[in-house]
Amino acid sequence: MTPSDRIRSRTVSNRVKLVQEHLEAMQRDTHGLEFGPWRREVDSLWKSIFGQISKMSPAPQQRSLESIREVWTTYVQHYTGEY
Repeated sequence: MTPSDRIRSRTVSNRVKLVQEHLEAMQRDTHGLEFGPWRREVDSLWKSIFGQISKMSPAPQQRSLESIREVWTTYVQHYTGEY
């Protein structure tokens, strides 16, 4: 793994942790006043995560995609289309 891929992998991991924290918070308050701003912030995090993954070489890219699968699936199942 190149140093750049290592940094990108760490960045992805850190941002996914932030998404997980947001998901846990919003599961307690899905229709609260903070839902809109929260959703925009999480969408921005996902955009950044996928941007980092797209810049990786194939092997680290595959590992990163596997590592985010569960959180991404949970997000898509529960929060897409709810604005």
